[in-house]
Amino acid sequence: MKAFEEGVLHQRAEEAIESLRSCKVCPRDCEIDRFNNKIGVCKSGRLARVASAFPHFGEEDCLRGWNGSGTIFFGWCNLRCVFCQNFETSQFGEGAEVTAAELAQMMLDLQESGCHNIN
Repeated sequence: MKAFEEGVLHQRAEEAIESLRSCKVCPRDCEIDRFNNKIGVCKSGRLARVASAFPHFGEEDCLRGWNGSGTIFFGWCNLRCVFCQNFETSQFGEGAEVTAAELAQMMLDLQESGCHNIN
């Protein structure tokens, strides 16, 4: 909220989008031009790919509260964990590309449904 109140949130968002021209968002530093939908190590273009967004109740009580943890599963995860519990979702690119506004709306919807956090 502080960034919003100080009027720098929009500037930071623009800088983040601009950084996609030579992507170093993840530790792989592939420097691909995701701004123009070139595909790098993560296989993501300019937009995020969301496989699902819902209140998740599979975590410990202290993490999910009574209304669930607002979980968003992304396709094309770049971590490639050996024991990934969501391999099909994260590595096969399941889901659909969403704009930043659509992703923000998903988060707001999860918040409205009473989720105790968004992850």
